[in-house]
Amino acid sequence: MIPVPSLPEEEIAELRKTFETQLRSTCREGVEELLEWLATETDFYAAPASATKHGAVVGGLLKHSVYVLKYLRNFIKPLGDAIPDDSVIVVALLHDLCKANFYTIRTKNVRVGDRQWEEQEYFAIEDQLPLGHGEKSAMLAQRFIELTDDGLLAIRWHMGGFDDAARQYSGGQALAAAFARCKLAVAMNVADMYVANIIGY
Repeated sequence: MIPVPSLPEEEIAELRKTFETQLRSTCREGVEELLEWLATETDFYAAPASATKHGAVVGGLLKHSVYVLKYLRNFIKPLGDAIPDDSVIVVALLHDLCKANFYTIRTKNVRVGDRQWEEQEYFAIEDQLPLGHGEKSAMLAQRFIELTDDGLLAIRWHMGGFDDAARQYSGGQALAAAFARCKLAVAMNVADMYVANIIGY
């Protein structure tokens, strides 16, 4: 059988350490409970970032989240201290909580030669809590920690125009209003798109 691709275990361990250290540095009430939930009740640290596109590997979601934090910090540097670093950390690391317990591994037969077939694993979507994308991430985060209005907007609209709701007329108006009032939401969208489409995670 051909297994799904995976990041090296050492890389996943280092990324997890960075993720947890950064989240703890916010000193937000509920962070320890959130980290406990991620570790014991979800597959967050092993999940892919997507089924077939960016970060489609075991550990891809973790790498995507850590990289988004890195680039989000770069994109907001020109704003000085206008956006607190703890808000940047929270929205970057938690924007894709919706992808925890979202993917499953299935198998299919693929042709490897003229007459040979081999069983191959692949990622498939099996959403256990279908509440949307950004809105689901915000709701899951708020089970544990309090989010500011800007934090809610940045997580909710991090997909920008690719969000299903934004494709509807009223959703497009809501996205435009969110981006007009919240620089963090705009920067979060740019960082997410950059990491997914340029970096490939």
